Amino acid sequence: MSFDRVIGQERPKSILQRALASRHLHHAYFFTGPDGAGKEALAIEFAKALYCSGEGVKPCDQCSSCRRVGQFNHPDFLFLMPMPKTAAVEEEREILDSLVEQPYLRKKPWPNPTIGIERIRELRRISMLKPLERYRVIVIAEADKMTDEAANSLLKILEEPPPNMYMILTSSRPLTLPATIFSRCQEIRFSQLTDDQVATALVQSKGVDSGAARLIARIVQGNFGRALEWQEEDLEERRESVVELLRVCLRDPLAQIEYVEELQSRYDKRLLKDLLGLILIWFRDVQVLRYGHTHGLDVQEALVNADRMETLEKFSRAFAEIGFDDIFAEVERSIEWIDRNVQIPLILIVLLIRLQRHLVLKG
Repeated sequence: MSFDRVIGQERPKSILQRALASRHLHHAYFFTGPDGAGKEALAIEFAKALYCSGEGVKPCDQCSSCRRVGQFNHPDFLFLMPMPKTAAVEEEREILDSLVEQPYLRKKPWPNPTIGIERIRELRRISMLKPLERYRVIVIAEADKMTDEAANSLLKILEEPPPNMYMILTSSRPLTLPATIFSRCQEIRFSQLTDDQVATALVQSKGVDSGAARLIARIVQGNFGRALEWQEEDLEERRESVVELLRVCLRDPLAQIEYVEELQSRYDKRLLKDLLGLILIWFRDVQVLRYGHTHGLDVQEALVNADRMETLEKFSRAFAEIGFDDIFAEVERSIEWIDRNVQIPLILIVLLIRLQRHLVLKG
């Protein structure tokens, strides 16, 4: 992968390329921005560029240094990530291998891992040694997962950086770190990827159907790592779940409770958020069907679920009144409750009851 294969992010690329060309490099960079925006992917490419023996400021991907960094086998390149103390070396290597395959999709097999003081102490010890080649480059992914002790230990390195060492921190929650760490790094902000960027990348890199890619892009909200986790068959199954949920919201309370119990057995928090995202898109499409023509929209082009036009029209015709604004607010509130760790059955029951209030059947 070269700089050009990192999706979008032209400003971060430009900043780094100018620094490489002028050799005016900061000793520590802080890549901040949303999850799935490519922070770790560009950190790896920047490390390649620092070591690359080819011409120009972009990594050539052909020289020994580029290949070794890309395989996480370079002796002076370290990649730290949140891990439990009990993690085996083989487990760490498996995760690094997954990054070799796809730098937007690092495996995260452990719940709530951290970067502990032991890792940073080892990093400090290594940083005191002379690099075997020109530089030592250290990437700390999800730096906000450092413990307080680890962050304080890292600060000592940043305050007195060893010569010929470059550090890259990444985080989607940088303000949770001590301001003293933040102030000693050059921040480079990554923007959220657009739906078009995500959809195009899915089509080009994974061969996903353009219609499915467009829908997945809407759901993942710029997180290309999440987009890669979706399969087209999963998409179809989850769209069917949307229709099923909307049918159930019109039924009696007992049927709703039975449905919630069944849905909970199939959906964890992340999948449930995806499902709620699909519900938002569904009602947005129904709204376009009802009112798009009066606003001069090309309805067919504006629909995300364009291949479900017949089902959308049937759904729209079934209701005398649909409280779109209220429905959008209820679904978004449910997503917020998931993030606040409200119990899933409670979230779903409340949502079903409130959706029923805002859907008035004809006759």
